Amino acid sequence: MSATEASQQANRAEMDPRRLVVVSYLVFGIIATLFLGRMVELLLARIGVGNAALIDGVGIMVADVLGFLITAGVAIYAWTNPKVKALSLEVATELMRVTWPSWEDVRISTLAVVVASLIAAVILFGMDTISYKLMVEWLPKLWSSL
Repeated sequence: MSATEASQQANRAEMDPRRLVVVSYLVFGIIATLFLGRMVELLLARIGVGNAALIDGVGIMVADVLGFLITAGVAIYAWTNPKVKALSLEVATELMRVTWPSWEDVRISTLAVVVASLIAAVILFGMDTISYKLMVEWLPKLWSSL
């Protein structure tokens, strides 16, 4: 199944926006937990407190648990806060309405951007070269001949 077919199938399935929000919270929660675990570990090292293992042999450290608790607290707050929850659901609903471009459209657009960038680079190179020649070579020769 191609990406376009999968996108169209998801749009036809009328997927519940809450599912998208929950999946997003989980993905961002995992990333935040890993990040905050390292930040707590650095903070504990900075203040001179050891990062002890909670369960020997498993590798679960105090900083990892604290990072998870912070992330869980933020996620619970976000889900129970009516404004944040409404905004999350609104964003998910809008994402469900998006019609994603086909691979062919992406290729053509990318090619157009690359060609336009190359044309702009050539034009800017020409302007820069002419400006340099004018200011460094031609104008000083003109002034010296006067």
